[in-house]
Amino acid sequence: MVSRRVHGLSGFAFLTLAAPARAAAVDGGTAVLLPWALSAAAVVGAVLAHWALRRVGRRLPRLLGRRAGQPLTAAGPLPWEGAIQLAVLLTQLSMWVAVAVVTSDQFAALHRARQRFTQLVSMSLTSHMFALNGRGYSALDLLELPAVLAVAWIGISGLTRVLKAHILSATHMERGVQEAVALLTRYVLVFLSAIVILQIWGIDASSLTFVAGVLGVGIGFGLQHLANNFVSGLVVSLERPIQPGDFVKVGEWMGTVERVGPRNTEIRTNDNVSILVPNSRFLETEVVNWTHGDPVCRLHVPVGVAYGSDIGRVRTALLEAARSHRDVLTDPRPHVEFRGFGDSALTFELKVWTRDPRNQFRLTSDLNFRIEANLRRYQIVVPFPQRDLHLRSPQLEQLAAAFTRQHSSQAEPTVADAATPDGAEPWGHTGDVFDDEIDRRTWSDDEIRSLVTRLRGPEGVPIVDRRHLLTVYRQCFVGREATDWMTRALGLTRAEAVAVGQLLVDRGAVRHVLDEHGFKDGNFFYRFCETERIRADASTALSA
Repeated sequence: MVSRRVHGLSGFAFLTLAAPARAAAVDGGTAVLLPWALSAAAVVGAVLAHWALRRVGRRLPRLLGRRAGQPLTAAGPLPWEGAIQLAVLLTQLSMWVAVAVVTSDQFAALHRARQRFTQLVSMSLTSHMFALNGRGYSALDLLELPAVLAVAWIGISGLTRVLKAHILSATHMERGVQEAVALLTRYVLVFLSAIVILQIWGIDASSLTFVAGVLGVGIGFGLQHLANNFVSGLVVSLERPIQPGDFVKVGEWMGTVERVGPRNTEIRTNDNVSILVPNSRFLETEVVNWTHGDPVCRLHVPVGVAYGSDIGRVRTALLEAARSHRDVLTDPRPHVEFRGFGDSALTFELKVWTRDPRNQFRLTSDLNFRIEANLRRYQIVVPFPQRDLHLRSPQLEQLAAAFTRQHSSQAEPTVADAATPDGAEPWGHTGDVFDDEIDRRTWSDDEIRSLVTRLRGPEGVPIVDRRHLLTVYRQCFVGREATDWMTRALGLTRAEAVAVGQLLVDRGAVRHVLDEHGFKDGNFFYRFCETERIRADASTALSA
C-alpha cells in the first residue's frame, strides 16, 4: 500500500516536472515558426495589395473620365491619370519597403545587415563633401536643393494657373494680356523663390555675381539663339502683335496661334498639325495676321474667259456666284474687276469680303464651283492655254539635207553604181551623215554584201580564233577593230561606224558570238553569218 503511494507520488512529481519542459518545447517551436509565418503573411499581403493598387490605378482614371463626360476612346490622357499613376507607384514602393523592414526584424542576421546598410547610406549622404562660406555640404544637401527648386517651380506653376483661371479671367482683359501677365508673374516668382532658397541653403546671392557674369558671356556666345528667342517672347507678350486665337501666316505656315511660350509659339494649322515657330521669327520676318484688330478680310478669285465673250454676262455670273454664298459679306459688297487681256483669255478678278479668314480656302473653292456652274449656264467658254511650238535642231537639218541630196539628183551615183569590177572604192557617199533610221531604209542588199566582202577581204578586219577565259571562239573579229577599220577606210565617225555595224547585225550579215549584244565599239566578238553557213555546209558534207 505504501509502495503504491510512493509510486503515485513519484509519478505525479514526474508529470509536474515534465509539464514545463513540454510547454517550453512547444513555445520554442512556436518561436521558430512565428517569424517565418509573419514574413510569409507580409509578402502575401503585399502581393495582394500590389495587385489591388494596380487595378485601382487603371480603373480610377476611367471612372473620373466617365463622371467628367470624357469618352474613353478619345485621344489624350484621362483626368488625373498621371497623378494617380504616380501616387500608386509611390504607395507600392513604400509598401514593399515596409515589408522588407518587417521581414528583416524577424531574423537577427537580416536585422543586423539592414542596420549596417542603413548606417552606411546615412554616412554616405550626411558626410561633408565640400565647404562653402564656412559651411559643409553633403550629398543629401545636393539632392535637397534641386528637389526644393522643383517643388517651388511646380507650386508657382499651379499658382499661375489659378491666377489666370480665376483672377485674370474675372477682369475681362484680352486673352493676350492675360497670358503676358501670367508669364511675367511666373518669371518674377521663380526668380524670387530661387534667391530665397539659395539664401536659406547658405549661399549668399551676392557671391553669384561672378557666375552671372560668366553666364552672360555664355549666353552671348553659345546661347545667343536661346536668349534671342526668350527676349523675343517677352517682347511679343508685351507688344501683342500676335496673341492666342489669331489666324496668322509665318513663312510657308498658316494656322491659329495656340500658345505664346517663352521660347517658341505654337501654331495649329488647318490640317490639325502643331508647328513650333521660334519667337524671333515674329520680330525678324514679315508676319501676316489675318485677325489682328479686325477679322474682316478680302479674298481674290481670278477667272479667265475666252475672247469674244460678253463681259457683261461674265460680270453678272461672277456676282451671282458671290452673292449666293452665305459667308460672303454684303457690306462691303463684292465686285468684279476686268484685269486685262491675257495670252489666250480675258482675265477678271472677283473680290469678296469675309469675316472668317480661317475658312478662306474652303470659301474660294465654293466660289470656284459656283462660278463654273454659272459660266456654263450663261454659255461662256473658259479657254485653255494655246502655244505655238517651233523646234530647231541642227541634227534634223543635216539629216534633211542629206536626204534631199540623195533623192533630188538622179545623176548622182549610188553605192552600187559606183562599184568597179576591180574592187575600187564603191562608197560614193563617203563623208555623209549616217543615221540609223536612214540606213535601214536606203541601204540595199548589194551594198551590204559589198561592205561584208571588204570587211572579210585581205585589207579588212583580222578574222582569227579568239580566246576569252577558258573558251575559244573560232573565226571571229572584234567590234572595236571593225569600228577602227570603218573610220579609216570609209571616213566615218565612230558613232556612224557603230550605226553601220548595227545595220549589219540587223540585216543578218554579222552576229555576236553568243547572241547577247548588238554591235558595240568594244572588246566584243562577232562572226560573219556567211562564214558560219559555209562551215555548216562543210560539216554536213563531211558527215554525209
